[in-house]
Amino acid sequence: MRYSKVRIVLYTLLIFVLILAIYFHNNTAEVFSHFGDYYLKHNQPQKAINYYERALSQKNYDRKFREKYVNTLINHPLTIESQKKLVEIADGEIQDTAAYNAEYFLYNLKREIHNKYPLNYIKQAPFNQKIMHWGEMPITYSFKNASAVSKELVNAVNDAFDEWERASSCRIKFKRESMSNSNIIIVFMSDKYEKLKEDEKTVIAYTTPILTQNKLKNMVIKFNIYNPEGKMYSPDQMYNTALHEVFHSLGFMGHSYDKNNIMYMAKERETNERIKLNDADKMTLELLYKIQPDITNAGELNYEYVPYLILGDSEEVNYSKINEAKNYIRKAPRLAMGYIDMADALVAQKRYSAAIGNLEKALRLAKNDEIRSIVYYNLAVSHFYITNYELALDYVNRAQEIKDSEDLHLLKAEIYSKQKNNKLSAAEYEYLYKNSPNNIDYLVNLAAIYKKSNKYMQARKILKDYIKRNPVQKNNPKIQQFGFLIF
Repeated sequence: MRYSKVRIVLYTLLIFVLILAIYFHNNTAEVFSHFGDYYLKHNQPQKAINYYERALSQKNYDRKFREKYVNTLINHPLTIESQKKLVEIADGEIQDTAAYNAEYFLYNLKREIHNKYPLNYIKQAPFNQKIMHWGEMPITYSFKNASAVSKELVNAVNDAFDEWERASSCRIKFKRESMSNSNIIIVFMSDKYEKLKEDEKTVIAYTTPILTQNKLKNMVIKFNIYNPEGKMYSPDQMYNTALHEVFHSLGFMGHSYDKNNIMYMAKERETNERIKLNDADKMTLELLYKIQPDITNAGELNYEYVPYLILGDSEEVNYSKINEAKNYIRKAPRLAMGYIDMADALVAQKRYSAAIGNLEKALRLAKNDEIRSIVYYNLAVSHFYITNYELALDYVNRAQEIKDSEDLHLLKAEIYSKQKNNKLSAAEYEYLYKNSPNNIDYLVNLAAIYKKSNKYMQARKILKDYIKRNPVQKNNPKIQQFGFLIF
C-alpha cells in the first residue's frame, strides 16, 4: 500500500513536470518576458534586457512587451549595443509604438549630438557607405623613399601629423617608424606632369586605403613633388597638402563643400603660407573617432555612437554620397575618382548599369595603373551582380595583372562558385586560406566546397586543424554546421 502511494506521488510529479514542459514550450516568449519583468523590478536591467531579448527571439510581437523592452533600453546606460538594438527596432518590419518610441528617441539623440558638434562635415566621411578609421593608438606612419626628397619636405609632412595630433587634443596619437608596413605609408613621386588641357585639374596627392575584406591594413599617401609647371613644391605647400591627405589617411574619405575647410576638394594649397585647421575640421575629426567603425584594424578604442546616429540610415548615407560625387565631377570632370565614387553609390542602390557607365568613363580618364586597377575591380563587382560572370572574371584578371590582392582572389572564388566550377573555386579558397589561416570565412567556404565535392577527409582535416588552433571557435555556428566532420 505504501509502495502504491509513492508511485502515485511520482506519477503526479511526472505529470506536473510534463505539464510545465508543455506550457513552457507553448509559452516560451511569455515565460522569458516574466523573467525580464522580475529582474527589472529588482533593479537588474541588464538581466532584464537579456530575458526580453530571449523573448523576442521567440517571435514575441506583443505591443506592450516590445514597448517595455524599448523603454528599458532607453532608460538605462546607453551602450553601443543598446544603440544597435534601438536602431533594429526603429528600422524593423514591425512599425508599432515601440518602433516609434525608438525612432523618436534616436531622433532626439541625433539632435543632441548635432548641438554638441555644431560645426562638422562628418556626412562626407564614409568610404563605400561605411565608417572607416584606425582602432588603436598610436597610429604608425613611415616614409617609403624619404631619401629621394629634401629633409624640409619630409619635415613638412611630419609637421602635418603633429598638427592633427594637437587638433585632436592628443586623442589621436602618431608614431613615426622606419618599417615599410606601418599603418600609414608615405610615398614621394618625382614624375613630371604631361602638358595639361585647358582648365584641367591635377591631383597633387592622393590617399588609397588597403583593405582585406572589412579589415583596414594600410593607408598609402602618394605626393607629387613637382607642380604642373615642373617646379618642386615648397615645404609650406607640401605641409598644406599633407594636412588634407593625413585626414584622408585617418579615415575621412570624402570632401567638404565649404572652401574654408581643409577637406574642401579644390582648396588652394599652393600658397606659401601654412593653412590652419578650423573648428569644423577639429570637430569632424573628434566626431569621426567617436563613431564605432564598420572597417578598422583593431577593437581597442571605446566608442560613443553607432554610425546611424551620425549619418542616418543607408538611404541618407547614399544620398550624401551621390551629392558628393556630383560635386566632385562638377569641379573636376576630367578626374576619374568622381566617377568611381558615383559608381560606388549607384551600386549601393543596385543601379548596376548606371554604375558600369560611370566606371567606363573613369577608365577612359584613368592616368595610372593604380586607378585602373580600382576601376577594373569595381567593374568586376558590378558585372558580378548582374551575372555577367565571364566579363567579371576578365576584369578581375586585368586588375590582377596590375596588382594582386586578397579581395581579387575572393571575388574570383565567388565567380567560379556561381559558375559551379568547384575545382577552380576551391583553388582560390585554398590560396586565401593558406595566406590567412585564421580567417573563418575562408575556412568555411573551402570546407563547404570539399564537402560538396565528396572530399570529406580534406574538409575534416582543415576543420580539425582550425579548431586545434582556435578552440574557442568550436561552438561557432559556422563550424557546427559541419556536424560529424568536426568530431
